Amino acid sequence: MKKHSFQIIVLAVTWIFISGSPSPQSLLTGLLLGAVITYVFRDLYGGDVKPLSLEKIRYMTIYIFSFLEDLLISNLGVAYLIMHPSKQKNTCIIEYRTKLESPNALTLLANSITLTPGTLVVDYREKDQMMLIHCLNLRDRQQTFKDVRKWEKLLQKIFGEKT
Repeated sequence: MKKHSFQIIVLAVTWIFISGSPSPQSLLTGLLLGAVITYVFRDLYGGDVKPLSLEKIRYMTIYIFSFLEDLLISNLGVAYLIMHPSKQKNTCIIEYRTKLESPNALTLLANSITLTPGTLVVDYREKDQMMLIHCLNLRDRQQTFKDVRKWEKLLQKIFGEKT
């Protein structure tokens, strides 16, 4: 349980924000819930979890802001398509070969792509590390690859993989 103490504290602080009460009772409840949740889900992490460093936190922050920027741009693009239904769309499925090895990093990349409006990871072929991505309106295939590669490189640094 000692190696999960940071996670317990993060969950406790999250609980305090959710409950809206920074009281000692809320902190105790958060610590208790954090300990129970961490214990129940401890096997989901495998050997993939490494300690956080300032460098990883820096790359996580960059990843979050990069994702939020792309999320905003995609939302505006999809809103434009909805407001102009007669506009020609270039809907297609593209193949993207990833270099990520960690299941957690792959999941985070796939979820980030899927959460971005206008794109959806349809399938992942493990044998050749290929993601099939549905694009609502593909304008530039190389730019799309460049955007995904940007996230992928950040995830490689966050999860300690070779770049």
